[in-house]
Amino acid sequence: MSPRRYPAAIFGALAWVCVVVSAPNQASAQTPLNERVLVVYNSNGDGSLAVARYYMDQRKIPQANRCKISVSSAERVDQVEFESRVKTPVRQCLAAAGKQKILYIVFSYQTPYALMLQDRVFALDQFVADIWDEYGGMRPGSELGPHPYFGEAQSQKNLYKPFVPLAAYRDQPRALTVYSVWRLDAANADLAKRLVYYAMFAETHGLSGRGCFDRQFAAPLETLADSGAAAGDWDVHQAAEFSRRAGFPVTEDGQAVEFGTPPAPLRCDGAAFYAGWYSLNHYNDAFTWVPGAIGFHLDSASATDPRGGSNWSANAVMKGITITSGAVGEPFLEGLTHPDQAFLYLFQGANVGDAVLRSTRWLKWMIVNIGDPLYRPFPQGIAPFGLPVR
Repeated sequence: MSPRRYPAAIFGALAWVCVVVSAPNQASAQTPLNERVLVVYNSNGDGSLAVARYYMDQRKIPQANRCKISVSSAERVDQVEFESRVKTPVRQCLAAAGKQKILYIVFSYQTPYALMLQDRVFALDQFVADIWDEYGGMRPGSELGPHPYFGEAQSQKNLYKPFVPLAAYRDQPRALTVYSVWRLDAANADLAKRLVYYAMFAETHGLSGRGCFDRQFAAPLETLADSGAAAGDWDVHQAAEFSRRAGFPVTEDGQAVEFGTPPAPLRCDGAAFYAGWYSLNHYNDAFTWVPGAIGFHLDSASATDPRGGSNWSANAVMKGITITSGAVGEPFLEGLTHPDQAFLYLFQGANVGDAVLRSTRWLKWMIVNIGDPLYRPFPQGIAPFGLPVR
């Protein structure tokens, strides 16, 4: 993985604060989030419609918000097929459901996840996130700069731009019509459905467990500048620190070897939270995941195939994780979801759809998000992180 990390923007008055966000406008506040989800299924994918129906039934998503696509491959499509068989029908579905009303787009099992542009692989989902081409055309996201909903942060200095719910951002004048895009995808349809079941189970019974955080560099953290490859260690450390402050037991490993590496493998059982790195296209089976568990592995091939292979994301889902995010191709370190931001926003009361999108710098790039964006593990927030966001 390239260690490139762009310098943060000028923060102005940005500071570490516990944020109380003002309520969105009345029309937006009156629309339940489950009515702001568009669910996309592949009519040529075995089990795709069944998973879509299951999700919509469990979350009570209106049937009018179901969108059919018909593609030749459940894995990869080229630009021509993307334009005609994904982009056009999804745009039509959005127009019918309400272009501004929809906030979240969820691809069901057996929908394509990779978009081929010439000889490069990109995440199809992130091109759908900017399906109206307001952030940019068919150019890679790293050439376009941060998308406007991204929250700038500087981990070492503990500076984080205040959280804003996606609904509140979209209500702002001149806001871009971007979506938080997710997929209920796994090795089989039952595992895809389990992503929904575990999220709702954790919402009902509470998310409890431990946090496990696996830094890469053996050098003391205070000797590392928050730049280049070391920026990943700062993100992982801050994610651990937020989890400690939220009251969870935490294991933070500062050794170069990963959890589960012989000769003395460190395990992480009963994990509710995880962030760490770095094995390329590999999953160390060193975890047991509680229902509702959320984890991010910083790896250039962490989601090359969400349904199988040796990559981290597919195997974590098989083993029971509920939420993860990964790369279908070289993302650069800066293009991956920043785990410290994601956990901070979740502890403030955000759902994962908002938390992860605000923690991911670029759209039209390499990242797929796996799980249910409506999952909100801490609707009341957790002290000392302030009141819940709305």
